[in-house]
Amino acid sequence: MEDVFRVMDRDRDGKVGRDDLKGYMEWAGFYATDEDIMAMIRLGGGDEKEGVSFDGLLKILALDFVD
Repeated sequence: MEDVFRVMDRDRDGKVGRDDLKGYMEWAGFYATDEDIMAMIRLGGGDEKEGVSFDGLLKILALDFVD
């Protein structure tokens, strides 16, 4: 999973921000609005300015398995 995080963190700041996550979602073939992306970041414990950490990304991904 850390490798996936590094791929998503295109600007290498240690966080996956809105642009990072949106770009990855588009690359992976998933459509997501800006509102969807920000909701995912908030669910992972991040915010608009900082993005989400590796642990936060794990929280986002874990939600898919809960449903």
